[in-house]
Amino acid sequence: MWSASLPSSTRLELFAIAAPGLEGILARELAQIVPSAQPREVPGGVMLHGDLSTLYRVNLWTRLATRVLVRIGTVRALHFEELRRKTSALPIQSFVRSAVRLRVSATAHRCRLIHTGAIIERVELALADAGLTTTLDEAAPLLQVFIRGDSDLFTLSIDSSGELLHRRGYRLEDGGAPLRETLAPALLELAGYAPALAFCDPMCGAATLAIEAAMLALQRAPGIGRRFAFQDWASYSPLLWQQITAEARRDERVQLAQPIFVSDRDPKVLDLARRNADRAGVLAHLQLQCTDVRNLRLPPVEQGLVLCNPPYGKRLRDPRLIDTYRSLGALSRRSPGFRLSVFTTTAQLATAAGTVRGVHWLRNGGLRVGLFSVGKPDVAPAPSPSLASSPQA
Repeated sequence: MWSASLPSSTRLELFAIAAPGLEGILARELAQIVPSAQPREVPGGVMLHGDLSTLYRVNLWTRLATRVLVRIGTVRALHFEELRRKTSALPIQSFVRSAVRLRVSATAHRCRLIHTGAIIERVELALADAGLTTTLDEAAPLLQVFIRGDSDLFTLSIDSSGELLHRRGYRLEDGGAPLRETLAPALLELAGYAPALAFCDPMCGAATLAIEAAMLALQRAPGIGRRFAFQDWASYSPLLWQQITAEARRDERVQLAQPIFVSDRDPKVLDLARRNADRAGVLAHLQLQCTDVRNLRLPPVEQGLVLCNPPYGKRLRDPRLIDTYRSLGALSRRSPGFRLSVFTTTAQLATAAGTVRGVHWLRNGGLRVGLFSVGKPDVAPAPSPSLASSPQA
């Protein structure tokens, strides 16, 4: 079995995967985390370059990326044996230090080699040719390899993240219509949330929006305390990782600058939200209340944001559904300093809450859903927050 360690200064080509529609704000986030990496938005994610420190910081601090890949190399292949031979010569030795559970995924577009099953088989053989030892032992590290073919050029990448980055570990329960943990901070960014604003989610469900807002306001790295695939690589530097995580813990804030209000009319749902917040370590920073939106009263603030993911419903003309959105508009109007954004499927629902001032379309669970800024034109939008307030490399 071979293994070889990369110097910490080795230049790596990285690709951070984004959900559809989030590429632009992911590029801005990564420019804040690692400005020297020169992030560049491309379809499906963001390309960037850097060393091991860059790789570690991106995995630790990104709130928006699904996973971070390391590009190993690109080969041109017109037949399967050529693909096997050239792939076996790519420098992947630094990413394995023991027998691994191997998982290969493939895509191919405009290629003479179009059969993904055959592509996967040749890549597996190529890795064996290079000396890779595989095992079925569930305790062994998982090596996820991605091969992407485009116009007869095949790019080999290795996953550095392991567990998908949206799985922060706190949302073990949901309220039936959960937001992915990477979509929630995207909505916060697009709605203009910043730690200097008070925040309210009056239909909290699993409390993902409030939890992510608290983590952002506390300057807590979303990847702190979890394990990443790169920690099983031969090139892994425990000392460098310890230094980077120590910096993150040192710079974390101990209290919020402004309050975060969390409410739901269902006591069982609110208990669920409380348990999720407790697992996330932010329960003490949230103000929870079991109440209907129509009865919710928020204290006057200089600037605040009401943001929620209300029910969409299958019947858009259902009076109860329309009344829900009207209640959100009424909450905003009787809450001095607060402005309103709702994440919903149609302008028809959003306008029930007030005058639509803007919309950003995204996707959630396969649905096209818009983030609508509603009402109160006299309140200026808050400055865009720094989703990644990490110490810069």
